[in-house]
Amino acid sequence: MELTYKKLTALNFEDALELFNKGFEGYKIPMNLTMEQFMNRFGSEGLSAELSIVAFDGEVPVGFVLQGIKEEADMKIAWNGGTGIVPEYRGKQVGFHLIKESEKILLENNVDVATLEALSENSPAIRLYEKCGYQIVDNLVFLSVKGSLMKNLPSLGEFQLERFPAFQAIGSDLFPAIVPWQTSPSIVPKVGGEVVLLKKEGAVRAACLIRKRAVYGAKTEGITLFQLSGNGNPEEIELLLAHALEFDQDLGRSTYNFSTGDGAVLNLLLSYGFEKTPISQVFMTKKL
Repeated sequence: MELTYKKLTALNFEDALELFNKGFEGYKIPMNLTMEQFMNRFGSEGLSAELSIVAFDGEVPVGFVLQGIKEEADMKIAWNGGTGIVPEYRGKQVGFHLIKESEKILLENNVDVATLEALSENSPAIRLYEKCGYQIVDNLVFLSVKGSLMKNLPSLGEFQLERFPAFQAIGSDLFPAIVPWQTSPSIVPKVGGEVVLLKKEGAVRAACLIRKRAVYGAKTEGITLFQLSGNGNPEEIELLLAHALEFDQDLGRSTYNFSTGDGAVLNLLLSYGFEKTPISQVFMTKKL
């Protein structure tokens, strides 16, 4: 087997979709996207066919790495938005060579840090990325809870809440620059993201990035929490979460690729009845 590599643009849309779906066959979370869903991944998640790469055995595409690049905090940050190998080519070092070839594209584009997520239980994939120089820097959880979590919201007292569209946080220092790609203010706005700040005397004490599922004039159906940052004061963080996630309302709440960090916020959410779902991921990075 002698592999060659080309950009994803070498395939037409139909062949690219077929390769993508084959590349995730047999996984715990298999992907079987429609053409519309596949194309939306590139628009909504900032992926690029020019930056993505495909491995060929002769004329047959056998694996791929989807990639995107963004600039934040004077850094170029890349994301591996999916590595897939068709089943009959797994276990033959195809993934290792694909990652190395994909890094050449990142280096050509002066990327500073490469990032990716992998399912926590996917040990072979994690070992592959570690072999390629990636390190686990955080554990990511998906939590959920339904219903009212308290009868009445706590008083804000001397604090104030401020809300604005997530895209206005792009380029600010409200949230870290190197985070799981789909939780970034530059990605979340495309699905209706919102920033909620807790302020005191004009200074930001804590901030969170959320998305509300609601139709204008109707009751909120659910809220997803992507990020939370603060000064470490547990009372202030609890106050912000209670108001931002509307703890007094009967609705569904979830987290998406939410950072475990030091465990303090995770434990707080668990204390309010949030439960871990069967899915968790590791966040991995590599300096280039």
